[in-house]
Amino acid sequence: MKRNFINQKELSDKFWNIECSGKIQKISFGKTGTKGRETVKEYADEKECLQESEKLIAQKMKKGYTEIQENDAIPQKIELSDNEKADIYFWEAIDKSNKYKKAHWSEYDIDEHIENLTDHLSRFGKDRMILFEKTLQEKLSELYTAEIAELSIILECDSKLENGVCVFDDYLSDDGFIYFRCWLLLKGKEFFEDIKADIQSLVSGKYSFDIADCWAEGLLYVADEAYAQNHDDEESIIRDTVHELYPENDYDGADRSMDREPKGGADLHKMYPELVAEMCELRSNAK
Repeated sequence: MKRNFINQKELSDKFWNIECSGKIQKISFGKTGTKGRETVKEYADEKECLQESEKLIAQKMKKGYTEIQENDAIPQKIELSDNEKADIYFWEAIDKSNKYKKAHWSEYDIDEHIENLTDHLSRFGKDRMILFEKTLQEKLSELYTAEIAELSIILECDSKLENGVCVFDDYLSDDGFIYFRCWLLLKGKEFFEDIKADIQSLVSGKYSFDIADCWAEGLLYVADEAYAQNHDDEESIIRDTVHELYPENDYDGADRSMDREPKGGADLHKMYPELVAEMCELRSNAK
């Protein structure tokens, strides 16, 4: 048995080949276009060798590897744009610094996540930190929508029940809405895409969050604090550099506008029945 795989997903450009002959397993792997490395392992018998090899193949395919035929040429990897690379770096940093992705919401700690994220970024150079800050500001701008504002109102504002309808106070502060969007970003790329498409994704059953703690102001300062760990420069050098290079990325500017005015009051219950019903129930149970 001999099978060949490649992974050209996102920033990866790797090969992984496996061959079984009797009870001997040979694996070669590395960056495409290179000889790579080889490992050899002997099992008790041919059956165990095949079983363990199939397990390894399943793991590799789960990680994004795809199979190619032995005589097929490895395709030329399409070069990613700088923006595509920045997007990958951003979400990779958010993901790798979150130690509680699969845990219950009660185990997650925003401050710990932000501290881990700062430490993660501090291992890279200034250019990577600038890319992170640039992408952060772009993502915050993407979330500056009426729907996301309405999600903030539903999760954070006071409400009362009138004739079976949940009626919300629709006050939304500028700073608070920024901190709320930072909280959303810390939940990762999949959630970001889901919540942009439909804010009722929050109650889809895929996610577990502490809705009583929906601010993550510290995310705004991560890049500068990461840079400060290894430098004595001025406090906000990364944000200042991004402002100079990308002045259009003004997520906090006075010229921002939404496609429509966010709704409040009783309208939100009609617009998002599943989300509002679950939030009202949670609040009622918490009293």
